[in-house]
Amino acid sequence: MTEQQPGAVPPSPDPSSPQPAAPYQGPPPQGGGYQAPYQNPPNQGPSFQNPPDQGVPYQAPPQNPPYQAPYQNPPYQAPSQGAPYQGVSDGQRRIWETKGKRGIGFGVAWLLAGLLITAITYSNASGSSGGVYIVAWGPMAYGVYRIIAGALMLNKSKQ
Repeated sequence: MTEQQPGAVPPSPDPSSPQPAAPYQGPPPQGGGYQAPYQNPPNQGPSFQNPPDQGVPYQAPPQNPPYQAPYQNPPYQAPSQGAPYQGVSDGQRRIWETKGKRGIGFGVAWLLAGLLITAITYSNASGSSGGVYIVAWGPMAYGVYRIIAGALMLNKSKQ
């Protein structure tokens, strides 16, 4: 052994020499340690049979039932009256027509309200003293949307 001066760095270990194995410490502690795969506790597992001294007769595991093919739906058959989305009742057409007309009416009301607000505030601002006016584009845009949606609904009721 060589003497080292205080504060000297010890030499690094030789990486080519094998490291000693850790000593055996016994089985892992109960309650969550590592367990090797395929290790069964005594008297348990797939090959265990009841010993004759317990007085319980051995029961063979249940046999698998014979193979049955999975259920298959019968082939699709188109309905004789056409697909449900092709046949629309007269009651449904009347509802669409009513909703379309109502949507157009509400759209016109919103559009006119937006135009009215804009016209009134503009006329007040354009007076001799000047001022600020509001362009109510929100109600006008919503009115146009309702008019278009109502027209599409009305068109759908006539098809």
